[in-house]
Amino acid sequence: MMRLLTAVLSVLIFAVQAKAFSLKYLGETSIVTGAKFEDTTIGGLSGITYKDGVLNAISDDKGRWGEPRIYQFDFKINGKSVVLIPKSVKEVKGLPKEGRRKAFVDLEGLAQLPDGEFLISSEGNGDLKPRSMPRVFRTRADGKWKSDISIPEKYLPETTGQQSKGVQNNGAFEGLTATTDGKFVFTCLEAPLTQDIDMETEASGVIVRLLKFEDRSAERGYFTPISEFAYKVEPYRDSQIGREIFKGVSEILALSENKVIVLERGARLHGKGWKSTVSLFVADLTKATNTLSMTKLADHKYTLAEKTKLIDFETDLIKERGKKDVQNFEALAFGPKLPDGRRTLLVVSDNNFSKNEVTELLVFAIEGE
Repeated sequence: MMRLLTAVLSVLIFAVQAKAFSLKYLGETSIVTGAKFEDTTIGGLSGITYKDGVLNAISDDKGRWGEPRIYQFDFKINGKSVVLIPKSVKEVKGLPKEGRRKAFVDLEGLAQLPDGEFLISSEGNGDLKPRSMPRVFRTRADGKWKSDISIPEKYLPETTGQQSKGVQNNGAFEGLTATTDGKFVFTCLEAPLTQDIDMETEASGVIVRLLKFEDRSAERGYFTPISEFAYKVEPYRDSQIGREIFKGVSEILALSENKVIVLERGARLHGKGWKSTVSLFVADLTKATNTLSMTKLADHKYTLAEKTKLIDFETDLIKERGKKDVQNFEALAFGPKLPDGRRTLLVVSDNNFSKNEVTELLVFAIEGE
């Protein structure tokens, strides 16, 4: 009986803690579009990490405003004041050629390992001939390429000709994260694999793959795919602002080896343009089916990752931010601890180097952990 009561109590405590997990808006700052630093234009920030007062941010610049690069910023939170000051920039370099062609990179995800080295994801480019493949690779702390992580074959499109499998163009590895100890790494697709596309279910929520790697080597840093999970994105939701026409996963952040925060980012039509939609969720992978061996999801039965909503930037931040437009948020990281011991969550937007968009950094306090 005592064991039963202890087990029940543990379940209840866990349920209360899970329910209590929430985010409280603290403050924000921004970088004006067109800002220069060391002969580069700051923009396209699509992945971030934070450690010891320094925020690293990867730019998805594909060569128009500069070389592939990682910015370093001095970062501080003073009460509700958020300070972000550029301090250095490092080129991501040394990648092997793709045949006779210079390696193409569309840098989207950034994770930092305990030794200071980086993992970076690139979406590749399906419009090139031959196609440039999606990849996840490791660099030294100075940004120089070190090695690639092996990606399962089903993620790779055909090199040439009609595509029947692999990542969709501009819908590949947007999300990338590592656990604090660096043992596990997750990456997530923005959109379904080509073989998983089902046009009839787009409005009701597409299903993307979340891939998990483990460092099983004696020498740290050589990751092996060990499992994969199906995650369902929220259905389109229209509002008075406009009709939502797209939604996918633009970032993930590891809470543990079985839980990640997921950033779902979408777009809705507005006038002659569009506006972003952004929501954060916690995905629990504990009961989800390992789909790693499934080339096409429709051919199998499987259980989706469980998800719990944290916040909707369109509807839940009106009191704190007024009627400010929701920007194109693409990056997540844990920030410094607050004086009261709470962790912070940092969320950064990619301005697409557009005069109509802004690089914003929002800070939230994490409560209920």
